[in-house]
Amino acid sequence: MSSPVAARAAFATLFGAIGASFPYLPVYYRSVGLSLGEIGLLSSLAAAVGLIGAPLWGTLADRYPTSRVLLPAAATLAAVSALALALARQPVAIAAAVIATSVALAGVTPMLDTRALEAARGDDEHYGRLRVWGSIGFVVVVWVTGFLIERSGIASLFTVYVPLLVITAVVALLLRGTGRAVAPLPRLSGIGLVLRHPTLRSFLLAAFGVWSASMAINAFLSIHLLAIGAPGELVGSAWALGAMVEVPIMWAYPTLATRFGARRLLIAGASAFALRALALPLLAHPVLAALTMLFHGAGFGLLLVGGVTYVSRHAPAGTAATAQGILTAVVFSLAMIVGPGLGGLAAGAWGLPVMFGIAAVVGLVAAVLMALAVGGPDGRD
Repeated sequence: MSSPVAARAAFATLFGAIGASFPYLPVYYRSVGLSLGEIGLLSSLAAAVGLIGAPLWGTLADRYPTSRVLLPAAATLAAVSALALALARQPVAIAAAVIATSVALAGVTPMLDTRALEAARGDDEHYGRLRVWGSIGFVVVVWVTGFLIERSGIASLFTVYVPLLVITAVVALLLRGTGRAVAPLPRLSGIGLVLRHPTLRSFLLAAFGVWSASMAINAFLSIHLLAIGAPGELVGSAWALGAMVEVPIMWAYPTLATRFGARRLLIAGASAFALRALALPLLAHPVLAALTMLFHGAGFGLLLVGGVTYVSRHAPAGTAATAQGILTAVVFSLAMIVGPGLGGLAAGAWGLPVMFGIAAVVGLVAAVLMALAVGGPDGRD
């Protein structure tokens, strides 16, 4: 199996596993008696661990750029931890399993992104045509899992989640890094190099605001849809709809970047997130609320591919995986701490519609910051 084919397969199984878990785990936590505030804090705790884990995994991958062990090891740890979560019954055991899973997944994503960028043979914008298979896997699995949950109960998500992580670990064995560190970087100095880089620092700050607002909504979207009368199938369909929009956007990203410029695509993605946040609290019908995921899918596709390629282009020498690890930490860890954590407190105090409105304001401000951060003169950064 060639590296591009293996990368496609790994993206499909990894994000299929995420499709089986992320939209439904808040509902599972609710079913075992956790409150909205507790769900938000649990998500934030897991994200805090990932905030540390992702850059460390990335640094380790940069020190051993041809290793075939690190990526499968992280995926295997994720599978074992997800199984532990399925078996956990006490709150402390649940929290421990969630933390362990978060540590593992924090390593899988940046290392797989780095391998995919290498498989694209230097054409960063074609990374999207590899990553799109993750969205395809997400679409298929989130839909299947929704139907399975409707018939067999919320705990059945683990019968899909755990096996897909195992398959990811197996496929990852076929991916070997081809990169070489340009200069030996002592210990954790690569993290400091990335964080001190002025272009990357501005971009990461803007990305933090954009993704925090979106994560606040995502953490409680499934609960909100169920509260306004959506059946389980519609919840799954809403997430699948968002991912379906990602597919053509990621596939067409090289063409879109050539036509409009990568800078404008990042700004458009941030704006799409803000539009989803504005529309959601105004729509009481379950189907209309679910359709707001069209905006989310557009924003996710543009920001994910655009963010990975932007960071890849500006990463200091010898920090390819470290830079991706920091991006992962900001987007999927730090934003998950602030977004769902504060979102849960706001939802508990004022209700979900008000929290969605606050997220919309934050998202709009962050979109402006994104425009300022990536405002390169050539319009392509």
